[in-house]
Amino acid sequence: MVELLVVLFLIGLMLSIAVPSFIHTVETLKFKATARKIVSTLRYARNTAVFKQMSQAVGFDIDNNLYYLGGQKIDEDEDPLSRNIKTFKLPSDVSIKSMEMVKERIESGKGNILFYPDGSSSSGAIIVKNKRTDEGFIIEVDIFTGLTHVTFYRE
Repeated sequence: MVELLVVLFLIGLMLSIAVPSFIHTVETLKFKATARKIVSTLRYARNTAVFKQMSQAVGFDIDNNLYYLGGQKIDEDEDPLSRNIKTFKLPSDVSIKSMEMVKERIESGKGNILFYPDGSSSSGAIIVKNKRTDEGFIIEVDIFTGLTHVTFYRE
């Protein structure tokens, strides 16, 4: 009987150590999946611009925590839903902290990254933060090639 209690105690102790680690791992994987989705949207826009020989825009709405894929440039006051634009909502625990463009930093409102028919882009960086943890990532878009690079960080 005592042996059974010791075994149950050890199992409980191991679970109390393993479960929080597992939960953190799942949250990290979800956060990285968000980065992959944004990057794939940016890559899709670049490839579409080259293939169709027509500029493509990926817009970011910092205040409403969403990003969208549009054809041409999307104006600041335009609702992306009005043009039947593919819109993606970020998970509730993830937020766009800011966008860094060539000449400005946007911390609220909307911003666009444009991709041109030659594969180049308007350039920029999107800084995204996990509200629950101290994790974040920066997606940089190269001005000459339009290619993306992701850097994960912890504060």
